[in-house]
Amino acid sequence: MRMKKIVPAFLLALLVLLPQAARSMSFEDERKLAREVVTSLDAQGLLVEDQEVAGPVKMLSEKLADHVRKPIYAFNVHVINDRTVNAFTIPDGHIFVNVGTLLFARDLDELAAVIGHEMAHAQLRHIPQAYEQQSQITAASILGVVLGALAASKNPQAGAALIFSSLGGGENFKLAYTRRHELDADDFGRKLLESSGYDETAMDRFLSRLGGITGGKNFPEYLLTHPTSTNRLSGLSPDAKKPRPDGYYWTLQAGVAGVLLPPEEGTQRAQAMPEPYRKLALAMIETNRGRSADALTLLAGVNLPLADTYRGINLALLGRKDEAYPLLKSYGGTARAQMALAEILEGRGEYGEAIRALLSYQKKDVKVDYRLGILYEKSKRQTLSHVSFARYFFKTGKRPAAVFHIDKALEAKQDLEPGMEDELKEMKEFMKKTETK
Repeated sequence: MRMKKIVPAFLLALLVLLPQAARSMSFEDERKLAREVVTSLDAQGLLVEDQEVAGPVKMLSEKLADHVRKPIYAFNVHVINDRTVNAFTIPDGHIFVNVGTLLFARDLDELAAVIGHEMAHAQLRHIPQAYEQQSQITAASILGVVLGALAASKNPQAGAALIFSSLGGGENFKLAYTRRHELDADDFGRKLLESSGYDETAMDRFLSRLGGITGGKNFPEYLLTHPTSTNRLSGLSPDAKKPRPDGYYWTLQAGVAGVLLPPEEGTQRAQAMPEPYRKLALAMIETNRGRSADALTLLAGVNLPLADTYRGINLALLGRKDEAYPLLKSYGGTARAQMALAEILEGRGEYGEAIRALLSYQKKDVKVDYRLGILYEKSKRQTLSHVSFARYFFKTGKRPAAVFHIDKALEAKQDLEPGMEDELKEMKEFMKKTETK
């Protein structure tokens, strides 16, 4: 339901922002386009920043990236809050993986296969190559591929039409893009999996299972944005390994069920998890429901770092701050845990320590940005307070307030940290260009 409202406005906004057709794409062109796309996705609330989910995905991605020979990008992997099975890459090494893909993968090898395949598209510069080789390919049409993937979540056929019409290069281009690029990415991805210690047959079983879930009537979105063929699937190894879910995989699944899914669905999915991950997922759900005592009961005896994080959170929520403090200091690896720690420190008047506790999560959590605005104000650091409030109001759609704080921060730009001036100007430019007439 949410995507039906978001996609049309998102499409309009980005078509306005992106540059017009060109014959080549430089690395600076890529960076500019990527910043605009990421800013737009962020403004729409589509990026998942919860560390319970984004953290394991980032860890896996960094392991893969360490084995890319002579990388030309610093890969950035984002999680999209969409339930379809899909993933895509855009210029400048930005990769997006849908929540639906996290749920569909049966182990980290399969998830690594998807992310490694996307890294291949980035490293091999498939989109910039298409941009350079076809005069019909514009920055807006590249964006159409991304939006087609999102639109396909509600209407696969319409999504496929949007994807291919966006490319606009005719049948020869479509075949070149799907066959050559996909096969090159397959080969690159398999080698990357092997060098990284993952199962090189994982993509085969992922695609094979995905291709069979609809009986061939409606293609899953991943197969629409990454068109497969008989040739690709004919390479299935007869001795392909079975999925091998480990603790990292189940921690990720518990995080998705615990913080992203509706409580009823999260509870149902948790029941299929092995212990102690079932209890961990249920405890996170109870935390979100405001039932801290029940969450602590579930966490009793669960020996996992994330369990200690949630013990600290729930003890703080129950007012048992002396017990919560050491847990939050040692295991505060999520924005929610650091918010609880910052609240304890703020209550002690330790504003500087409270700010330091939150810095890793600025720009990733709107509640963190708001709290930092207050803490900077209490610390007499007014310019940085305006920056944090600007981020908060920008992400929550309160444009007049966002513009006010942006302008106030820019008045004292000598006090801004590196990169902040450009960030503020980009936010203001985005709001100006997407303002409803």
